[in-house]
Amino acid sequence: MVRRVTIKKKQWFTDEIFGLEVHLPNLDLQPGQFFQVRTSTTYDPFLNRPISIASYKGGRLLLIIKVVGRGTKMLGQKKVGEDLQILGPFGKGLKLKKKKSLLIAGGIGVAPLLFLAQKMYGKRIEFDFVYGVKKEQALIKKSHISQIARHAIFVAEQGRSKMTVLGALDMLDIASYDIAYACGPTTMLIELQKLNLPIPVYAFCEDFLGCGCGLCLGCAIMYKGEYKRICEDGPVFELKGISFDE
Repeated sequence: MVRRVTIKKKQWFTDEIFGLEVHLPNLDLQPGQFFQVRTSTTYDPFLNRPISIASYKGGRLLLIIKVVGRGTKMLGQKKVGEDLQILGPFGKGLKLKKKKSLLIAGGIGVAPLLFLAQKMYGKRIEFDFVYGVKKEQALIKKSHISQIARHAIFVAEQGRSKMTVLGALDMLDIASYDIAYACGPTTMLIELQKLNLPIPVYAFCEDFLGCGCGLCLGCAIMYKGEYKRICEDGPVFELKGISFDE
């Protein structure tokens, strides 16, 4: 469904990460779902940009976006009061399990996990949050995460901690958790898969999503021996079933 919304609030968290908040009432949104956002009023750029839901409360939808190319740069130039055309929501979403959980975020992969954390907090599901970036300045929403998580660890590869997000897992008793959720660069997910953690890990896969509705097949991945579409069959899959080399 195509929706035309008005930007109610805009905030720059860092030099390249910003949030756009719009009013979009009466939706039943689930963690893992996303919207396709038009970058301009023309067909240049032609493709929409897939943006995860970072927060949805009281009809207010927050999209957190990192400037990585021309399309996201154009979104970063949008102002409060301007209209925004979005399509969706897309994706199957995630059904929450009332289990002690660990959330593992790398870089801008923190965005969909913020919405997951919001939902868990509302349902009183106990969770810890591990969040890592390359530079300390790229850490966003630290105070919010600290307020709702039972325990939070923030690390940066270049900074005081000099630690990767996966390195921070050594500080935890992983076996004390029932389940984990992760989102970050593909390289992070590959290394996390190699750790073979003693609990189920579910990955929020963020990749090239051309159409967002399963037609273009641009987001197909090999999962448990079959090709799956991230946009339609996911975007959340159990990590151990993903073949990253296919």
